[in-house]
Amino acid sequence: MDCSIISIGTELTLGLILNENSRYIAERLTDIGLECKYMFTVRDNAAEIMNVVEQGLKYSDVIIINGGLGPTDDDITRGAVSEVLKKRLIRDEKLDKTSLKFKKKVKDKNITERLLRQSYIPEGSFPIKPKIGSASGFRIMLDNGKVLFCIPGVPKEMKSMFEESIVPFLERKVKEEGLERNGLILRKSTLLTTDISETEIEEKIKKIMVEARKINVEVGIIANPGLIKIILLAKGRDVIEADRNLRKIEDKISKKLGNYFYGKDDSIISDSLKEVIKKVNKKTGSKLSISTAESITGGLISSIITDTPGSSDFFLGGIVSYSDFSKMKLLNVDRIVLKKYGAVSRKVCIEMAENAKNIFNSDYSVSVTGYAGPEAKDKKVGLVYCCITGPERYKKTYKRIFSGNRCEIKFRVAQFILNELRITINERYLKES
Repeated sequence: MDCSIISIGTELTLGLILNENSRYIAERLTDIGLECKYMFTVRDNAAEIMNVVEQGLKYSDVIIINGGLGPTDDDITRGAVSEVLKKRLIRDEKLDKTSLKFKKKVKDKNITERLLRQSYIPEGSFPIKPKIGSASGFRIMLDNGKVLFCIPGVPKEMKSMFEESIVPFLERKVKEEGLERNGLILRKSTLLTTDISETEIEEKIKKIMVEARKINVEVGIIANPGLIKIILLAKGRDVIEADRNLRKIEDKISKKLGNYFYGKDDSIISDSLKEVIKKVNKKTGSKLSISTAESITGGLISSIITDTPGSSDFFLGGIVSYSDFSKMKLLNVDRIVLKKYGAVSRKVCIEMAENAKNIFNSDYSVSVTGYAGPEAKDKKVGLVYCCITGPERYKKTYKRIFSGNRCEIKFRVAQFILNELRITINERYLKES
């Protein structure tokens, strides 16, 4: 089944907000086993909406429209869709309760009528009640077997309605019609890497990419600062074939990339750190702990760690020592060392890590200091020192130069040192396994 996604809103076509809805829907369709062939983004104009709906119906079996279902004058999707389908808009009174859920106590006939616009759906369509928000959606099956969905454009409302009503419907449809049509089943996964460039990845896995194409697995690389994603899309006659081929290419790529590869799909780098620590704890019977001392990242490393559920089992705490004063006062960095070598130096970075380890009495501690820019003047923007300290006086320092803007450099630093900490712990305790 071919799919089209239509996003409606002038705020999208003007570039005022990112069209995250289309990305989300397309990704979830792939998870279900369907492929999005076309994406349309159109402003709040009835004629233009009608045009793209006609295009979607022409080229696709499933059309998912989001946006323009609210009570305001620019919410014109219902009318445009009904015009294309040549069906009357009729009021479904069962939707009135949700349409009026945000109505104030003050009685105002005009406001009530505006809100009740959300209760109108094309004749013959199936209403979809919202669990979030007040705008109802609808689903309509056409005589030619195609199906069209209309859902709200507010991301939270869209996701709720899509997951609650559209995903189950399409999963059933794929299951019922997939084998009858002898169509290809899709399976997708995302491999996460850091501290490696897109070009390096492509060079390392180019032979695997050729092999992947032979077994109907597409490989794509998406570059972001500090995080390169490798998207794998496997097509097969059934789930077993698609999954088998997907896992085969996954294994080959992850082994080829080694320590640059740290996770899959929606995981974050601290999730991988947590898993390594769990394995160590199980193997040794101990309870490994870590702490942080941050300057350039301003608490970002600690924030990423605590984004992982259960991080309190191993993360004892962190100190954000952004100024020289806080480095001396909170981390006990020697004033003479600071003055002689400067805050951005290997010596200071080592003292930050060692003293944080002592303060928290943790097994490992990481520290980072550097220039995020752009106001570093004669200093080298992107110059960063990192340090990891561990048991038995273990100590390793890194001097790196990261590119990008201020936020990108901070994220690159956080990704780098958390990955190095994961590697360090893994090699010390789990290398044989």
